Amino acid sequence: MNTNKVKKVVKYSADWCIPCRNYAPTFKKVSEMDEFKNLEFEVIDIERRKDMSPIFEKLGIRSIPTTILFDENNEPIYKVMGNIPLKDLIDLINTALQDMGEEEEKEEEEG
Repeated sequence: MNTNKVKKVVKYSADWCIPCRNYAPTFKKVSEMDEFKNLEFEVIDIERRKDMSPIFEKLGIRSIPTTILFDENNEPIYKVMGNIPLKDLIDLINTALQDMGEEEEKEEEEG
């Protein structure tokens, strides 16, 4: 796993996608939580950003909604496809942040 810190959470969706619309309030609620205020949250509509098709392909986005957590170098760390429940999204972000913290501790101990 990448040892860089989680910096951005991106939801890939489309206006016509019903699961995407159902997931939108969950994503918005998490993006507004104080515990994640240091993270950037972004929504990318794949229909409006066809110029990014090669990037979508590289990221392995085969269905929507897809949520990807990126590190400070804009490299993907975690990817989840589908309309995930609020608790699961919170847990995913917290796990990613915890994993990154543990990696930093290991590096400090080894250094």
